[in-house]
Amino acid sequence: MSAAAHVPVLRDRTAELLEPAPGKRIVDGTFGFGGHAGVLLAAGGEVLGLDLDSEAVGACRALASSQPRLRCRQGSFRDLPAALAEAGWDSADGIRLDLGVSSRQLDEPAKGFSYRAEGPLDLRFDDGRGESAADLLARLDEAGIADVIWRFGEERASRRIARALVAARGEAPVTTTSVLREIVAGAVGRGPHLSASLSRVFQALRIAVNDELGALAEALAAAPGCLRPGGRIVVIAYHSLEDRLVKQWLARESRDCLCPPELPACTCGHRRTMRALTRRPVVADADEVAVNPRARSARLRAGERVS
Repeated sequence: MSAAAHVPVLRDRTAELLEPAPGKRIVDGTFGFGGHAGVLLAAGGEVLGLDLDSEAVGACRALASSQPRLRCRQGSFRDLPAALAEAGWDSADGIRLDLGVSSRQLDEPAKGFSYRAEGPLDLRFDDGRGESAADLLARLDEAGIADVIWRFGEERASRRIARALVAARGEAPVTTTSVLREIVAGAVGRGPHLSASLSRVFQALRIAVNDELGALAEALAAAPGCLRPGGRIVVIAYHSLEDRLVKQWLARESRDCLCPPELPACTCGHRRTMRALTRRPVVADADEVAVNPRARSARLRAGERVS
């Protein structure tokens, strides 16, 4: 698969908000295959590329061999402070977090991210750490599987699908994307709603095995301490669970007090650390969606570190 298969989402708007320039240090929290990093580097910025995917890290290191202002690290953006320390940076001027999976990952059958292609039921960004989706489905009981599918996929037929999965694994382990696809189809039917249910089930398993919401929460909590005053963070989310976390974090960190309004005086001692730069989420326009349909679900929010 060529690098051209990867189409960066909301690239120009991201660069406008991060304001890359010579001497500015920007953490590219999901390097992917360098679509965003290339713009940041072209503007003269220094970039620290982070990614859990070994193929993406390889692409980063290949680019870094000819680009001295690029550093690469295999790891999660949940480890922002450690990544900055390893790079020798005391703070950053910008942080970019691109959540979810890239087009290349979705199109690679060996990753197991897509129900449309035959492959192992893995769904891990880093296949060398943690348990795979197949392992997760083998370990959880019916209630646990239903909870994952509902909580992370918001799939209404979660209990029916969990029941079918437990019955199927009693006959043989559920280890491939095609087997899971058939189990879900048997549970919800093969009507026009099947694709949406499959997308939600695969999304739920991917979020669970990679602890994506936990990683995002940790990265957001660490971000104010990693940004210099005036530094900016841009987060691109692809579903409501992620976007809600970012929205709530920005709202909370833009306030000086988190006490209930009925209290006569502040007792929490919270002081704002961020200023929201986007009142509403930024979305891709029709032209970008026409070129890259996967940009349709993208929601970008940004904030600036205050003194």
